[in-house]
Amino acid sequence: MSAQWGIVGADAAVASLERAISSDRLSHAVLFTGPAHVGKGTLALSLARALNCEAPDSEASPCGHCRPCDRIARGQHADVEVVAPGGICRVSDHDHSRSRTIGICAVRRVEATGVLQPYEGKQRVFIVDPADALTDEAEDAFLKTLEEPPSAVTFLLVSERPARLRDTVRSRCQEFPLPPLSVQQLTDWLTVERQVEPETAAALARLAGGRAGWAIAALDDGDPLEVRRTQAEEARRVLNSSRATRLDYAQSLAGRGGGEPVNALSALEHWIAWWRDLLLVTTDCAERVTHQAEREQLQQDANRYRPADIASFLNALVQTREHLRRGVNPRLAIETMLLQAPAAAGS
Repeated sequence: MSAQWGIVGADAAVASLERAISSDRLSHAVLFTGPAHVGKGTLALSLARALNCEAPDSEASPCGHCRPCDRIARGQHADVEVVAPGGICRVSDHDHSRSRTIGICAVRRVEATGVLQPYEGKQRVFIVDPADALTDEAEDAFLKTLEEPPSAVTFLLVSERPARLRDTVRSRCQEFPLPPLSVQQLTDWLTVERQVEPETAAALARLAGGRAGWAIAALDDGDPLEVRRTQAEEARRVLNSSRATRLDYAQSLAGRGGGEPVNALSALEHWIAWWRDLLLVTTDCAERVTHQAEREQLQQDANRYRPADIASFLNALVQTREHLRRGVNPRLAIETMLLQAPAAAGS
């Protein structure tokens, strides 16, 4: 991890950013792409600190201890703003608290603020996270801003699904893809930096899919391996239950808030990992499964379903996750998914 930038496994991106800043060749718009929890938002915030850092030239930037670095890290800097669903816009009586998109009214506010000179820093920075949450109308307006950017303003876009962005928007950004670490790299880092036991670190790295941010958050939330085991057992129990029980479960899961340890989206992530492993077992790729410690249970479960049915339900799980991210009624989405579950042999 770069001590200044606070991110694991993005050395190439950090080096490129540092060169661009030192040579004054950083684009007015930067796009960070990659899977969830690989550090895109962290890198964007660190870049905002680097652009406003007051450390002497002899020190690395961002230094992390000067006033701008500290205020940006705390979310208190007047010139660094995160534009996200649910944020404020230009219309005072708009309530976006439940919105999952970034509307044109938010972009209009960025336009109005962006033409102002920085208030307390060197550079105004707008972090659009996630950029793929921009509505079509908002993206049209934002494109015009990217085409004629105000001076002393840098736009940092963060996207897990950059294909949703228009080519005209992406072409005006300097793009930095952030891939996950290899399982071995993350295992080594967890073992050394977080003092996790090697066997646990390896299991967690597989579960995280190399995403360091996911692994760190999971560790901070408690015992991620126990959560995984609980969710896998819950998935088996629900799918072996009656239609009425499945619908009751859908209602229960849909009602869990985002702050709960296992909400609808996090539960789906665990279900997807389990059913992906089932598919790998049925296709003789068991060495690639995430849940290595549960190989015997995976084999027993896999024997109860046809490979085509496993693949079909896995696709339904992924589609349901996408529906929830888009703001579809969670109860309806989960009910539909559970009713598509395949029947196990002997059930």
